[in-house]
Amino acid sequence: MTELRNRPLFTSTFENPGSFRPVDDSAYVFGLFEERSEHIQSWTSSCPSVHFVKITSQGRTSIETDAQGLGSLSLRNQSDLSRLFDHVRKKRIYLDITGLSHHVWAPLVRVALDKNLDLNVVYVEPANYSYSPSPRKGEIFDLSESIDGIAPIPLFATLNDTDEERVCFIALLGFEGTRFAYLVEQIDPPGGKIVPVIGVPGFQLEYPFHAYMGNQPALEQTRAWRNVHFARANCPFSLYYVLEDIMRRYSSDHIKIAPIGTKPHALGAVLLAITTTTRSIELVYDHPKRKPKRTTGALRLLVYAVSDFVR
Repeated sequence: MTELRNRPLFTSTFENPGSFRPVDDSAYVFGLFEERSEHIQSWTSSCPSVHFVKITSQGRTSIETDAQGLGSLSLRNQSDLSRLFDHVRKKRIYLDITGLSHHVWAPLVRVALDKNLDLNVVYVEPANYSYSPSPRKGEIFDLSESIDGIAPIPLFATLNDTDEERVCFIALLGFEGTRFAYLVEQIDPPGGKIVPVIGVPGFQLEYPFHAYMGNQPALEQTRAWRNVHFARANCPFSLYYVLEDIMRRYSSDHIKIAPIGTKPHALGAVLLAITTTTRSIELVYDHPKRKPKRTTGALRLLVYAVSDFVR
């Protein structure tokens, strides 16, 4: 295994959102579905050469934007999403995933890379998460209203008839242990092949401990705590490398990855699914309905040079 410190990373870190501006003659695609995305509105006047496109609605199968003439865009139609990038007519694209759901930003990443655009993904870390008023095990934080159920992320569906005994289930863990337990119950992977990944270091020092506490019941029941791996919580590329190492260990198994932890970790899993051609990578997602105001404040802003990474 190559040590992480000897592997290239492609992240630019800004101590707060106010210290970053998109470069001239670029496009910035974003949504305002999180409080920590609201700073973007101040950029529209200070960056006159940047083409801003706001996603105004993110439905289960389609999105709408404020771009004139685009109308509703199907998330399941690659040509439809391609029209968004054709509309902005810019080579350099910023895709801000902070306020977007996985089923929206993941297919946009795939389409932008397929079009060979210069894609940079932006993410703003939250300062605080909303605590559950009456916490039980696995429910320390009050983040989701419900789970819609396991279904493919648009443009990432796979056909799988693999023997279930030859499945390695990799769970990218966050704070919501009920989601991990639900996926384990639904997928029923072999006990010795459940591999959790926890963000270490976390956005804040105590967050890895919250992840352990939130997921304690399922970790103990499945004994998956013996297989825990770690990747920097705010770095998709660190996670990508860790996933590569896990895949080498389970070289004969079908890989299922549940991106239920940090959004940067989910980005790393999406990039692995896009770039891996020698074996099947299945993204297993439970499509939670997020609670409003589940986070407050903003910490660092990170820009991930995704196109540079995959080239």
